[in-house]
Amino acid sequence: MRRRNFLTILAGTIAFALSGFKAARAKTADDLKGPLTKIAFGSCCIHDGPQPIWDVIAANKPDVFLFIGDNIYADTEDMAVMAEKYQMLGSKPGYAKFRTSTPVLATWDDHDYGINDGGVEYPKKEESKKIMLDFFGEPAKSERRQRPGIYTSYSVGPKGKKLQLILLDLRWFRTALNYDKATDGYFPDPSPKATILGDQQWQWVEEELKKPADLRIIVSSTQFVSPDHKWEKWANFPNDKKRMIELIDKNEIKNAIFISGDMHYAELSAEDSPKGFKIYDLTASGMNLVENGSQYPNRYRISLYDKTPHFGLIEIDWQKKTANLALKIVSEKGETVLSDKVSYPIA
Repeated sequence: MRRRNFLTILAGTIAFALSGFKAARAKTADDLKGPLTKIAFGSCCIHDGPQPIWDVIAANKPDVFLFIGDNIYADTEDMAVMAEKYQMLGSKPGYAKFRTSTPVLATWDDHDYGINDGGVEYPKKEESKKIMLDFFGEPAKSERRQRPGIYTSYSVGPKGKKLQLILLDLRWFRTALNYDKATDGYFPDPSPKATILGDQQWQWVEEELKKPADLRIIVSSTQFVSPDHKWEKWANFPNDKKRMIELIDKNEIKNAIFISGDMHYAELSAEDSPKGFKIYDLTASGMNLVENGSQYPNRYRISLYDKTPHFGLIEIDWQKKTANLALKIVSEKGETVLSDKVSYPIA
């Protein structure tokens, strides 16, 4: 009798603990508290594969995690399949636990958008958008839900330590790619109608870059700087890339860094604008998969890592007149495998 009572109490305790775990609220953008000093990010996460990397990300205690594309591999027009694959990601114990401690902000790339290398032509983008925003807890009345695409921005921190996060949408408005059958790759389209962002998103970007910020991180699901490989990149839309660089020069933006994914390896690239502003692009691509990056040329490459799954980490040391950044790639074993330092003046 006493043993049965003990087991009954124990079962009730376990049930209560589990119910509390299930009820734990996922952190959202509303939980962002400035100033931000650690921004983790990653891409290319196969939803039904092992994901031990979440524990390593959590151990670094980032203030926010940016999911920057290919967050699942859906590639479907069947929205039941799309939703099921998000559920597979959501049910991963490491991810589920991580979301209760760290805000997760997201944009998409092609595979979670719904079609490999897809753009404006994808017929289920409205439905895909709803599933994606629902999964990541986007508020029902947010601007993001009211307008086409999923681009958005966040401004966090006080004056002198204000960080602007700009999350672009490189799928919704993007026109067709120029495909070369002989090389099985893509090449630049100089047509005035070719665009990666579309007119509406461009108008929004122009206004965002006018807003005051002491540091800006621009989230681009595909690489901004690298021009030489044959896959998706901003260089396939030379007018749009030129337009972005001109905006940086026009507004004298000395404090912006791009982060990108898509390629299944990590690298740091940089090129100079005509006014001499150095534009960095830190690529972290392969949370649970990688491939040989050295086979893909990049004249602006500073460093490369392509050995194991990884994520990106930007650490910010806010000083009175300078933001000192450590740009890192961290492996699934917790080792810093790529690192560089950048400083930006604070006005």
